[in-house]
Amino acid sequence: MKTFSMLHFPEREYQNRLKKIVSEMDLTGFDALILTSDENTYYFSGFRSIVWDSKVSTPATVIITKDGSISLATSRNGSFTARATSIVEDIRTYGKDGYPTYVEAIVSPLKERGLMGGKIGFEFDNGHKMHLNNRMTQDLFGELKDAARVDASEILWNVRSVKSELEIAILRKGCDINVRSIIKGFKALEEGMTEMDLYGKIMAEYFLMGADRALPLGIRAGAERYSQSNCPPSYRPIGRGDIILVDGGPIYRGYCSDIIREAVIGKPTPHQQDVFNVAREACYRGIEAVKPGEPISTVSKAVDDFLDKSRYANLNVYKNWCGHGIGVGVHEFPMLDSTTTKLLEPGMAFAIEPYIYEPGVGSLGIEQNILVTDEGCEVLTPLQDELIIL
Repeated sequence: MKTFSMLHFPEREYQNRLKKIVSEMDLTGFDALILTSDENTYYFSGFRSIVWDSKVSTPATVIITKDGSISLATSRNGSFTARATSIVEDIRTYGKDGYPTYVEAIVSPLKERGLMGGKIGFEFDNGHKMHLNNRMTQDLFGELKDAARVDASEILWNVRSVKSELEIAILRKGCDINVRSIIKGFKALEEGMTEMDLYGKIMAEYFLMGADRALPLGIRAGAERYSQSNCPPSYRPIGRGDIILVDGGPIYRGYCSDIIREAVIGKPTPHQQDVFNVAREACYRGIEAVKPGEPISTVSKAVDDFLDKSRYANLNVYKNWCGHGIGVGVHEFPMLDSTTTKLLEPGMAFAIEPYIYEPGVGSLGIEQNILVTDEGCEVLTPLQDELIIL
């Protein structure tokens, strides 16, 4: 392996990731993994391309075999980007001077190692999606007609869910960018400005502070908007007394931050403030329950137990679920829910977001990004967690 100038991590980081996934493959009997998503190709190889959103091409596919080898299939033009952004030396191209088709380039490492009839892992389920279109997927499966094609989600999350020190440093930076940018956007907000105006100010701050990209932000203000969960910002003017919710965050060095902050121009009603305070406290009850070695389900239970005893028990939007993992993906496994039996481990990172929705009153609460530590929990987004009065 070689280190190139556009890598986000040093060579040893990718070597450690490869070592971990090969160990998981050995434990579960996988002969190879074929990874076509942007998140997994980035995580294991470093490969980056600006055309992952394309519906007509898949920029690269990573192939990992049980002997610890990693290969990357791409077009001839894509090979130059692969050499600049990834640690992979074994680059298989298709087209002129390469394999006749993309699929043949993908399976070529398996053919060479006699693994065409082996147990091959794919991104089939639980937070993963293949990037190949249907025709190419069927062509690939046709080539692998003698193989056992199985879901590899569990072993992929076993590796990705526990972050290294280098990943944690990047998460911390992204979280800091997120909180400070949203606060700056709120401070620039004036009555009569639109949700889109606020969106533009926050997004501009993300990039000024060093973000690579950003998640589409959910911004909602006003009674008719409170119920529209995960809705993009509109051109609706923001008025005095409107509860303003901002949800999402930047992507820094490939890693996501995802938080909720809320503000109001003027003053909230006493009832709105009370609902917000209860929802905020529910978030911190969940955070207090984060302890290494405990089942993840204890976090969701702590939130629900608190809200069940509150005066707003019937308004708990996410009962039995209070958040999700974060990392290269904005929604990663494991989930913070009542059915997850997996234990909390130091290095896991989550977004915790219980909130209360009451028609005409608001969608009220905060979302915090947290890190499981040896002692308990570190809040990565501690700033401005109150209802911000503008």
